[in-house]
Amino acid sequence: MAPSPGSEPAASAGDRLQVFVARRGAPVPAADAVAVVLGIEGCPLEVAQRLVATIVDGDSRLEWDAHGAVCLTSAAGGGSSPAIADVPLCIVDLETTGGSPGASRITEIGAVRVEGLVVVDRFSTLVDPGRPIPAHITGITGIDDSMVRGAPGIEIALRQFIDFAGSDVLVAHNAPFDLRFLNYERRRLMGDYFHNAWLDTLVLARRLLGPRVERHDLGTLADWAGVTITARHRALADAEATAVVLARLVDLMADGGATPLDHAVALGQPGGGRMAHKVALAEDLPATTGVYLMRDAQGRVVHVGCAPNIRRRVRGYFASGKRHGRLIERAVEAADRVDHEETGSEFEAQLRAHRLITELAPTCNRPAVGSRSRRYLRLSAAGDDVRITAVARASRAGEHFGPLAAERTALLASDALQVLLPLSEAEGGPPVACRRVLGDDPIASAEETAVLIDRAARAGVLDDGAYTAEIDALVGVIAEIAALARARDARCVLVEDGAQDGQVVAFVVRDGLVIARVEVNAGSEAGAAHRILAALGAPRTHEPLPPEALEEIALVRRRVASRSGHPALIPAPSRAGALVDALRRAAQSLLLVETDAEPGIAAAA
Repeated sequence: MAPSPGSEPAASAGDRLQVFVARRGAPVPAADAVAVVLGIEGCPLEVAQRLVATIVDGDSRLEWDAHGAVCLTSAAGGGSSPAIADVPLCIVDLETTGGSPGASRITEIGAVRVEGLVVVDRFSTLVDPGRPIPAHITGITGIDDSMVRGAPGIEIALRQFIDFAGSDVLVAHNAPFDLRFLNYERRRLMGDYFHNAWLDTLVLARRLLGPRVERHDLGTLADWAGVTITARHRALADAEATAVVLARLVDLMADGGATPLDHAVALGQPGGGRMAHKVALAEDLPATTGVYLMRDAQGRVVHVGCAPNIRRRVRGYFASGKRHGRLIERAVEAADRVDHEETGSEFEAQLRAHRLITELAPTCNRPAVGSRSRRYLRLSAAGDDVRITAVARASRAGEHFGPLAAERTALLASDALQVLLPLSEAEGGPPVACRRVLGDDPIASAEETAVLIDRAARAGVLDDGAYTAEIDALVGVIAEIAALARARDARCVLVEDGAQDGQVVAFVVRDGLVIARVEVNAGSEAGAAHRILAALGAPRTHEPLPPEALEEIALVRRRVASRSGHPALIPAPSRAGALVDALRRAAQSLLLVETDAEPGIAAAA
């Protein structure tokens, strides 16, 4: 639909956006709309939504869906997506030097434009990969170094393909493979992605044909569709064969009627395909253990995570068929860059991720939100006036017990204590009783609580089970505080693999937390031992832990339990010599250095 003469700029943009949404056949995220309709790449999500809102809010053909994407109103055809036969499609195929973008390069691009499911135009170019083509690849494709000599480089060939494809729906057989290469190169060269809708004939064939064909590769499907591929594993010939296969598959979907484009796109994508173009963000990440940080277009960290294989985990967010939770979906939507830090062990990756989440408070990390519910029980006493309250932060006023994991439990326990403690006849009055109930000794705490509960029942305070929930909460809080006290008694050295060959990392644990990280290389054990001993000898703090410390304490506690009896869990030693020996043995147990020392260091209790 052409803009009417004299229309305002917003109306012209509305025309372009209406056509783009209709062609895609599915709701369009604001960032895609801004990139295609207004030509602004990398626009922050909030800004993109405001810009698109100036178009959508003034155009009766457009509206927002429940997920914040732009769709057509029923009056503009939103109630019925256009038929796939009425929408231009660009069917593309690539030949490459291997299977991994970055490490491998594109050697040929072939594409056909289809209208009414009939080929109306063709595009084909060899591409100079700038490196020798492996012999086994030449054996498959027939493309050798002499053929690509003098061909355009990818920076020229890709722009030519972008002009050919326009905003058409992209189609490929095993589409994620082709899209990974195309988006990797487009991001590397131009800083953006293909925003086109897309579908995969491999997925369509698996869903529509199932076991009716022996395999779902392009050659088998071409035979099923009755087409002969003139030059197998050449890009243009494979794209033309894919076009015939698509037409046959659409016939199966139509069953005598027209196939809506949105139905075909949904059926021809694995789940989560809307963000599949962003899989290029993962291509340069290492397949090693570490931490990843998703950043938005303005460089803000929106999500932090860790994984034993960073590349696989991040690719899974964009290319996986799994449905993600609300926060991950928001992170994937906003992600514009992914940074990483490699670590030698999963423990260090988990510890680093936790600390980054605490420091940066990314909007799409649940722990950063969940830590806000932590509470302390505060005892305030002035003479006979005793108050037990649940507070969010430990302050100088009063004595604090915690942090406790759940706000509701803390509130109920404080109510129970407020009722029970004034009944205590313990020497020193309620404050002393409170310290005993919430003290470090779980046996004394249980006995004291039982006495208080019995006394309250005899006094009629707890008639008819009025305080059952509060008493249950108090018993749980006593156990939680006792467990926290035991965890804070942990004092040991955890030895883990280092990120470099021949290296281990010693984590000094005091008060249940990692207070020092010391890298230990072969020959540096003595110096490392002195640094570790200095950390172990630091004065112990008796200040209440910050709320976010609960996650780290739990992480350390799990790791200590898993390493119990293992030589890489070292009891805190009294002499540097013992630690040097322990470090050498730990290194030997991890196969990082050779030593004649006997293995078998006793584990910490």
